[in-house]
Amino acid sequence: MKKLITFFSVIVLIALMFCALFLAGAIYDTNEKLTVVTYFFQTDDNFIQRQDTPVAPTSVSETKMRNDLIAKYITEYFHVTPDVANVENRMIAQSLGAMSTREVQQKWTTEVMPEIKAMAEQKMLRLASLVDVTKASDDSNYLRVEYELKTWEKPNDFSVAPVLTRGVMYMHIMFEPYLREQVRGKTIEEYLESGGDPAAVFRFGVYTIADQK
Repeated sequence: MKKLITFFSVIVLIALMFCALFLAGAIYDTNEKLTVVTYFFQTDDNFIQRQDTPVAPTSVSETKMRNDLIAKYITEYFHVTPDVANVENRMIAQSLGAMSTREVQQKWTTEVMPEIKAMAEQKMLRLASLVDVTKASDDSNYLRVEYELKTWEKPNDFSVAPVLTRGVMYMHIMFEPYLREQVRGKTIEEYLESGGDPAAVFRFGVYTIADQK
């Protein structure tokens, strides 16, 4: 009798084991139940490190688009990398020239570029960023553009803090929240494929720059 009870107990345990395996398989069916959802974290709508398609111009407010273009212009106007060849390439590419009048381009060439070249020869690094944009006055065509420069004067020495300076430029600009049809006689596609600065495809340009207004 004891052996019979043991036999049936084993049968019940085996049945329970198969039931447990069946339930476990139903719960952890990786073919049917498991899904993986990936997320890419983007800190800005800027194209840098952006995983998604670029933001359409129509989805950006006019003020943000204008200020982003001014920020890009400020960067091109003041930034310094510890490479003299970069200065020469900037002269050849004329990124500023595509967004400036001849007068403004000449002002940069004679007043700013020599300083940039001297700093590059000394292996300095300077970053430029936009702080604020306001109207110079209610009846003025000029914008008051405040910017900040962060300069590392000694290369490869992280114990030396960068020098922070702020300045103001008064800019008379042309801006419309649209893209140009052509840039320097080329279609947008041709211009970009030839290595042109993407900022130049926008209807944005600087007529005049003044230190005070």
